[in-house]
Amino acid sequence: MPRQFVIFTLALVLPTLVVCGTAHGWAGPTHATLCQETFDDSVVSPLLSGIDQSAIENYTGEPPGDWHSGQWTKIQSRDYLNWTSSLSETTALQYLQHNTTDVGVPLGHSPANQVYTNTIAEAILEAQVATWATHPSVEGTTSYTHNRNGHSYNFTGNIYDVIDTFEDACLDNASWFKSTRNWFGLHSIDDNRDAGWNGTTIGLMLQRAVMVDYFLAKENPVVLADQYVTGTAGGYITFDHSTSYDPDAVIWNSNGTYSQSYGCDDENGMDFFLWDFNADVPSGSGAWDWGAYDDTITLPVNDLIAFGCPVDQWNVYYVYGQDNEGKAWADGHWFYLSSGGAAVPEPATIGMLLMGAMALLLNRRRRS
Repeated sequence: MPRQFVIFTLALVLPTLVVCGTAHGWAGPTHATLCQETFDDSVVSPLLSGIDQSAIENYTGEPPGDWHSGQWTKIQSRDYLNWTSSLSETTALQYLQHNTTDVGVPLGHSPANQVYTNTIAEAILEAQVATWATHPSVEGTTSYTHNRNGHSYNFTGNIYDVIDTFEDACLDNASWFKSTRNWFGLHSIDDNRDAGWNGTTIGLMLQRAVMVDYFLAKENPVVLADQYVTGTAGGYITFDHSTSYDPDAVIWNSNGTYSQSYGCDDENGMDFFLWDFNADVPSGSGAWDWGAYDDTITLPVNDLIAFGCPVDQWNVYYVYGQDNEGKAWADGHWFYLSSGGAAVPEPATIGMLLMGAMALLLNRRRRS
C-alpha cells in the first residue's frame, strides 16, 4: 500500500473521528442534523409535545449492545416498539434516532451490507456526510429518484411498505455506495457526493416514518360505532365498528403526509373485536359473547332474544377492540330489539352508566 495513500487516508478520517469524539466519524454532527431535520418535519413535529428534543438531537454516544446490535432487524420487524418500552422517553429516542440514522445514512449498517461490508468504505461514506453543511430535505414528498440510474422509490403505503421500499432502494444502490471506497479524497464532489445525498434522502424518509410509527404506536385504539342500533324480530341487526382505528395504522401519501387507515387489517391496524350483549362483562361475572377478526358482525335478532336480550327496550352492548400491537380499548353503545309492534322510542342518556361500566371493564383488563 503506497505511503501517500496511508497518510492521506489518516488525514481524512482521523480528524473527523477526533472532532466527533466517538467511534463513528459522523456520530455527532450527522446524527444531530438528521434528527433535527426529522423533528422539524411538519408531520413529525406535532407529535413531540413534552419531548426533550435537544437532548435527543445532541446525543453522540453509542447505545448499549442489546439496543445497538441488529439495527436493521429491529427496524425491519418494528421491534423498536418493544425494546424501547423499558427505557425513559428521552433515552429511547436517543437510541432510536441513532439506530435509524445508522441504518439509513450512509447505508453502512443497512441492507446494503449484504453486498459490501468493508469498514473503510463505511468510514469514507460517513466522512463525506459529515462534511456537508446541509442535507436533502424530504419535506412534502415521499418520492425520490436518484441520479445514477434514474430509479424511483415511492415511500408510500403502510409502515411495512415504507420499510420494504427502503430495503429495495438500499440494495439497488449498494454497488454505488461500494464504489466510493475507490475515491479517497473525493468524498464531497461528483459521483461520491451524489451517492451520499441519495443515501441521506432515503434514510430521512425511513426515519420520518419510523418516528411517526413510534409515537402513534403509544396511543390506544379508538373504538367507534353508530350510537343507536336497532333490529326487529325475524330480521337481522348489524354492529358496525369499521370507523374504529389503530392510531399507528397510517397510509403514507405521495405528498409526505399520512392518512388514517380504519377497521381491521391483517397486517397493520385493528386485529379483532369482542362483543358483550348481556352486560355481564363489566360486572366481572361473565365472558364476551361474540368475537370476530372483523370490525362488523350481523346477527339474527331472534338469536339475541333467545340469548336473553330484552325486547322493546333500549339495552347497552359493550365492544372491545384490540390492535396488532396488543393495545386495546372498549366502549358501550345502545341497541334495541323490537318485537315489531310499537315504534322505537328515543333512547335516554347513558353517559354515567357507560362511564362506570367501562371503568370496571378497563380495570379488569389492566389486572389480567
